[in-house]
Amino acid sequence: MRKSMRLSAWVLVVVLGGASAVASARIMVLGGNPPGSLWYAQSQALATVVSKHSDLKVDVLPQGSTVFFPMFATKEVDMGLANPTDAKFAMEAKWPFEGVNNGKGYDMRAIMLGAPNRLSLVTTADSDIKTLKDLRGKRVVANYGAFTGATITAQSVLANAGLTNDDIEVVNVSSYPEGVRAVIEGRADAAVGSLGSGIVQELDASRGARFIEIDRSPEAMKRTNVPGPAFVPMLVKKGPPGLKEDTWMLAYATTVVARPDLDEKTIMTFIDTVWKHYKELAPIHRSLVNWTPDRFASTEAIIPYHPAAVKYYKQKGVWTEELEKHQAELLKRYAN
Repeated sequence: MRKSMRLSAWVLVVVLGGASAVASARIMVLGGNPPGSLWYAQSQALATVVSKHSDLKVDVLPQGSTVFFPMFATKEVDMGLANPTDAKFAMEAKWPFEGVNNGKGYDMRAIMLGAPNRLSLVTTADSDIKTLKDLRGKRVVANYGAFTGATITAQSVLANAGLTNDDIEVVNVSSYPEGVRAVIEGRADAAVGSLGSGIVQELDASRGARFIEIDRSPEAMKRTNVPGPAFVPMLVKKGPPGLKEDTWMLAYATTVVARPDLDEKTIMTFIDTVWKHYKELAPIHRSLVNWTPDRFASTEAIIPYHPAAVKYYKQKGVWTEELEKHQAELLKRYAN
């Protein structure tokens, strides 16, 4: 009887202790992307590492930025992984955010710049599409509905080759994974592909995947970056699914953004945890091998950094005079 009572008391202590730990955890919501996308995998990895090594419990919302940007204003989402051009358009109330928030757009701030996202249009291995110019007259997924980051990328890749929607047969979908799915099922000839994403790996396993090389000339890149200055050409070595040879692709720095009123403690805890434990990211998803602290504070940012992020990077001694000048220019640009 006494043994049973001691056991019951021990169980009660464990249960109450567990409840106390849960109660003390701070819940944070991180916007990702739908399953099958690269950012879904990356956001899950970030959530795992931060939740493991801090008092933040990070829940991932598997939706694109068009969904979670408005949720910054309602405080339902705290941070998210974003295409920097998409974030820029949201802050400027430009397409597809025209008129939102009484024409003011959605305010947000950068927290860190992560690994480069490498993209182009992807087709099947046996396709007769060898260059971007071969897309003329083909069925290309170029409208992703509310999934605007992919639409921007599709339009930019077409512009890189001097093409527009008038030169192709536009295929409409509602998300990035659905675009590559249309290629897998034969409903489209090409779609936006993100190197390392699960859906591209699925295409490669089922039909063979091949990324179409972009034109890295200054003239072509000027056409490409009409929406914003985020894209740069990057040579990617052969080996990953979709790359049988070294290929030039578009790239931009994946940006972790946050609602501007998010508290300093949460932001600094998030950055500090990733800073200290970033080496645990790559074993979770290979694409995160380049998610390293030397990239976090960068003049490649096209929206201003959150004051708490600036404070953290100053404490680490990586916030330079060049960054300070860049930050001031960005704040002036987005001043309301």
